[in-house]
Formats: sequence, C-alpha cells, structure tokens
Amino acid sequence: MIDTILVVQGPELKSVKRGLTPELSQPKLLSLPIGAASVTRYLRQDFSSHQPSTILVMGLCGSLSSQYQPGDVVIYRDCVKYIEEGRRKKEEGRSNREEVTGKEEGRRKKWMGTQTPTNCKHHTDYSVLNPKSKDYSQLPRQKCDSVLTAKLQAHLKGKASLVTGLTSDRFIYKAGEKQLLGKNTGAEVVDMEGFAILNFFANLSVSVAMVRVVSDDYYHDLPNISSALTSSGSLQPLALAIAMFRQPLPAFQLIRGSIQGLKVLQEVTTCLFTD
Repeated sequence: MIDTILVVQGPELKSVKRGLTPELSQPKLLSLPIGAASVTRYLRQDFSSHQPSTILVMGLCGSLSSQYQPGDVVIYRDCVKYIEEGRRKKEEGRSNREEVTGKEEGRRKKWMGTQTPTNCKHHTDYSVLNPKSKDYSQLPRQKCDSVLTAKLQAHLKGKASLVTGLTSDRFIYKAGEKQLLGKNTGAEVVDMEGFAILNFFANLSVSVAMVRVVSDDYYHDLPNISSALTSSGSLQPLALAIAMFRQPLPAFQLIRGSIQGLKVLQEVTTCLFTD
C-alpha cells in the first residue's frame, strides 16, 4: 500500500526506523530536512527522476486544540499554509526594494532628513499583533489522498483522529499564539513541512497521506529554538542546548512531550507495517 515513507531527520526518523521490522519487505524510508523551504528544495532535487506512487508522511506535530494531547495519533485530512503576515509582506517587498535606484534612494533620504524626530513613527503591522484581523479563510490549502487516508483510518481502527493540519514557516512556541491559530484557522495541529509536501506532489500522480503524533499541548510555552535551525533545515546541537538551558521550564515541556510522542510514533509505525 505504501512504497515510500517521508520523515524529518533526527529523533523522528530513528523512531520510525525502530518501528519497522527488518525481516519484512518495507517501504523506502527517506529523511527530510526541517522546514517548508528546505523540504521543497529537497523534493525538487531528489524526486526529479524517481517518482513513488504512494507516500506516507510521518512524524511529530504540535497541538492547536485542547482536544489533542501529547501521544495522540492524528491523520491529516488536509493542510493549510500559514506565513506570518508581516513576514509575507517583507518577502513580497524585498524584490521591490532591490529595484530602487540610487537616485530614488537619495531622494528618500533627503525627504526623511526634513522630518523632525517628533513626526517619525514606526509602522506597526497590527495584523500580526491581532491575528483576528487576518482573513484566515483564504489560506492556501492542499488535501491528502482521500482513499489512502481512509485505508489508514481503517487500519488504525479508531486509534487516530482525522484533523486539519497547519504548516507554519517558523517554529510556533508560544501557547497563546497556538491557541489563536487553532481558533482562527480551524486547524487542530501544527507542523513545518506538511503543506510543502502536499503542494509539491499535488500535480503529480502520487497519493500522499500523513500520520503524525502530537508531542506538545497548547497550554504550555515551548523554548524558542529558532536560532538553532539552519537554512538547510538541520538543528545545531550547541545552539539547541543553549536555547534549552536558557528556558528550563519550557524545555522540560518539550522534552517530556517529545519522549512520549516518539514512543507512540514507533508503535504506530509497527502497527501500520506489520499487521
């Protein structure tokens, strides 16, 4: 039924490997980098010639709902893409700023020089501070393969819930933000790769389904480990350790939830590929 498994590198990959039975014929297991941009680059390189027919994406995710706790298994129905409004505008405006000529730049500086300090104001993007102002109904959305998803549901026999996932372009670590995103988008869980994978295979003859395990609830803050994530989609061990050390209580929540989630991820893998 499944010929390829995609899972993020590191502890998640190790858990899935342990869940597979070496003696049996198993799907091809491929390691992904962390983050949507890194995943997209990886897929463009590695799937340019080889194209599987059925893909199962596995790994951990965070909860955006009080309904889902660490250790809960979820199957994605679909996935929406979330880019922080301020960052999206910054990305869109970057190319325009690069086209400004030296003459235009000089005029801008001259104009700014005529302004008094009391008239200078910083622009605040209130759509970021108040997520309710954003029209979340227009977020890009991709669906998982319905037939493959139904087969996975039947195989897990009620052990997994069907959810909408949200893929963020950054690590969501504040409990308050997770709660707002869950409320405003209707998504129940969050990851950093799901939408990118579905979007890449959307126009190809490939069936994609997604099974993840919740590793953190939406009641507690997590440590901000963004500084440890490289542009290539890997975690720097030293930077990660420093970030965890500086935020001991959130780090404890992350470690405890991850241990529980990884254990269940291994069990789910075994269930799916040995029965």
